Amino acid sequence: MLRQRVPLWSPSADAAAARVHRATRGEVRVLGHGDTPALEQLLATDPVANVSVTATVRARRSAAPGKGRNGAVVLGIDGENGLLAACWTGSNIIPVAATAAQGELLGVAVGAMRRRVASIYGGADAALHLFEATGWTGARDVRPDQPLMSITEVSEVEPLAGARLSQSGDFPRVETASAAMFTEELGFSPYAQGASQYRERVRGLINAGHSIIAVDPETSEIVFKAEFGAVSPEVVQVQGVWVRPSHRGRGLAGPGMAAVVEHGLKLAPTVSLYVNSYNTAAIRAYERVGFTQVGTFATILF
Repeated sequence: MLRQRVPLWSPSADAAAARVHRATRGEVRVLGHGDTPALEQLLATDPVANVSVTATVRARRSAAPGKGRNGAVVLGIDGENGLLAACWTGSNIIPVAATAAQGELLGVAVGAMRRRVASIYGGADAALHLFEATGWTGARDVRPDQPLMSITEVSEVEPLAGARLSQSGDFPRVETASAAMFTEELGFSPYAQGASQYRERVRGLINAGHSIIAVDPETSEIVFKAEFGAVSPEVVQVQGVWVRPSHRGRGLAGPGMAAVVEHGLKLAPTVSLYVNSYNTAAIRAYERVGFTQVGTFATILF
């Protein structure tokens, strides 16, 4: 069992637990520190799909509620043989190992907690049923079909020349490219949710060795970038893939991703990502590199 000081059970966590219990008649509960081994075992049933929650739980070393009024909690559904399904509940809502019916039950619980969230994402059936059960309206975008893809071997595609890990001195360029990608993908600036927090995240990715770039030697502009948004000993998840608009159509995506895979496999035996089904050009590039579909995600953005 992981050793650490068990976080104090805050009044806000108590209130959340009570609301969840009432809304689901006790079928869903808030997990505590003692549930950490069971949660880790559940996460291990699908390391690729669960890498985001796995990385966070391992960093916290506990399934217990986070500190503060807005601290994340993990919800759980129990069966005769232990924990059947779970749900990370923070600024993002992520169902874990949940069926459609369990997703619906978790959605009732999440809705009762009255949290402000940025997104719901995860296995498509569970995520979509969870969203519907919350009763929430006003979603900014619903992306119901996102192939979840993975690769376990170095690609046969030649890696992009010059692709490398970002260094601390690259921060201004990486920040600019990351903000451009975020705005293009989501339709609003990342600075709208807190400029300092966003810059801290970008800097943290660079410092951790989780940011990869390729730079035009003539202009010094970043022409390709990607990062590892979640990293566990089993899986790294690629996020934020971006090719500078002026360089699109030049065949950079495939070689760039081949370089990303090469770096990612130094961290874990599997590299994964998920992509919108309508982004056929990206899917073709990932398939050329050697990624294959292993599941389907859905994302609801608020």
